[in-house]
Amino acid sequence: MGAFRDLFALRGTVSRSRYLCAGIGLALVKYAVDALSFFLVLGEFWNPLYYADPTFSRRMGGVDQLPAPYLVALILWALPFLWIGVAMSSRRARDAGLSQWIGLCFLIPFITYFTVLLLACRKTRPQQITSRRPDGFTFRMALFGVTFTVLCGVGLIAVMTEGLHYYGSSLFMGIPFLMGAVTGYLYNLSKERTVASTLGMICIALGLGFMSLLAFALEGAVCLVMAYPIMFAAAAPGAIFGRSLARMSVAPDRTLCLVILALPLGAFAQQQQPKPNEREVMTSVIIDAPRETVWKNVIAFSELPPPESWLLKTGIAYPLRARIEGSGVGAIRHCEFTTGSFVEPITRWEAPERLSFDVSDQPDPMHEWSFYAHVNAPHLEDSFRSVRGEFRLIEISGGRTRLEGSTWYVVEMGPALYWKLWGDGIVHRIHERVLRHIKKLSE
Repeated sequence: MGAFRDLFALRGTVSRSRYLCAGIGLALVKYAVDALSFFLVLGEFWNPLYYADPTFSRRMGGVDQLPAPYLVALILWALPFLWIGVAMSSRRARDAGLSQWIGLCFLIPFITYFTVLLLACRKTRPQQITSRRPDGFTFRMALFGVTFTVLCGVGLIAVMTEGLHYYGSSLFMGIPFLMGAVTGYLYNLSKERTVASTLGMICIALGLGFMSLLAFALEGAVCLVMAYPIMFAAAAPGAIFGRSLARMSVAPDRTLCLVILALPLGAFAQQQQPKPNEREVMTSVIIDAPRETVWKNVIAFSELPPPESWLLKTGIAYPLRARIEGSGVGAIRHCEFTTGSFVEPITRWEAPERLSFDVSDQPDPMHEWSFYAHVNAPHLEDSFRSVRGEFRLIEISGGRTRLEGSTWYVVEMGPALYWKLWGDGIVHRIHERVLRHIKKLSE
């Protein structure tokens, strides 16, 4: 048990051999559990070579058809491994005579492999370790440092989103972990504080950062609320990491600046990965009416009532009505949402069994809540896209119909596992709204 707890510790050092053995062993354990569960859920083999992809694109490509509960399990299963990687990399750096801040590089896509290679190759180089806190560093100076850290984080987010149009893992996990680490370090540098107090300061820092993003019209309130869980999940362990370094009186150095500069580099590397796969979301309803009646309300339907779901009342686009121009393959269906119209060319017309269509044009996915009339967030344009859709009408006993609606969508935001949970939830709510309306019209 002591050896297991030691994997999570930040104090002490780790030799090259132990670092390599632990890293390879834990990678095999994680892959074994992932592959086994993947096989049990989908009956398919998860190629171990996918774990060698430095941008994680091929590794994540296998999860597009996994159910939402399994995505949650994958996220929770990955978190302790991420912490162990950061902690052991930090201790290995200490053993190699390097700055313990290098451990932060373990979380940066693509840069991870260079960090592991450096730490695995560098020999042990004992160094003089001091345990004295800096003189004259006051609580007021710590608060100033935290505020400056938040502003730097907001600036880095602006560079990634507005400059690189990047919304990947480095943005939603790398920057929060780094901000949490620096905040936790500064907050505990003048005086050691409790973990609860440190996490409270992280909540304040994230709040300040979010208000800054709103003030500079970089994001809207709804998107920030969606991002908060994953960003806090990254910032909280970062704060514990920084608090531990402060307790050990590890001095900040130029390595921290290199880590900050490495974040955009990791983001650029991630942008070169292949486009994500389509993910299908299917919702169904039983209608007490024959297929011929249901079909008429599938191809076009009248005005829908106001939404009941709280999720659709937050500004997320939802359908209002649908109309169709022509009939058969090649006809154009227009599904009008609160933000505009989806243009859907019909690709399969099998009345009264199946209606399939592509999405050739779509409006913004939401109206953002903001101080401004328009929020310049690039992700509103192409980070969430509907690709195609389909209705299937299945005849069942008693003259009833099972109506299934499927949407295939692509989400280009990371971590993909997290944002697909939001995507699934939103698409399901939209499906339920449309299917219930068709059910009411048909019955």
